[in-house]
Amino acid sequence: MPEKILIVEDETDMLVLLRMIIQEQTPYEPVTTPNPLEVAPILAEKEIALVIADLRMPGLDGFQLLEMIRAKYPLIPVILITAYDSPETAEEALRKGAFDYIPKPFRRERIIQAIEQGLALHRSTHSL
Repeated sequence: MPEKILIVEDETDMLVLLRMIIQEQTPYEPVTTPNPLEVAPILAEKEIALVIADLRMPGLDGFQLLEMIRAKYPLIPVILITAYDSPETAEEALRKGAFDYIPKPFRRERIIQAIEQGLALHRSTHSL
């Protein structure tokens, strides 16, 4: 059974692009939602191995989402992506526990590399 990657992105085009990259270039199963408020029920229901989340979303921003995931699911790697890149934002994301921080636009290879590294970490922490 393929590992599941949750994509949380309010921009439809980016959500579709990320789902397509994962479906076409990895063996993993994408689970998607444009609504960050749906993340808690999805994590409770499905066995998610990694989360990719946009930083700026209505309802719950990426930092709030990261804090919620860290509190309840500390072993799930979270990759934050953003179109509003700054060194301060990157530093804050990593300080708050993001596995990786990727500015948009990104190359497909960069997101796949982050996914593979995050899942390798997830596998190693689950095998302890």
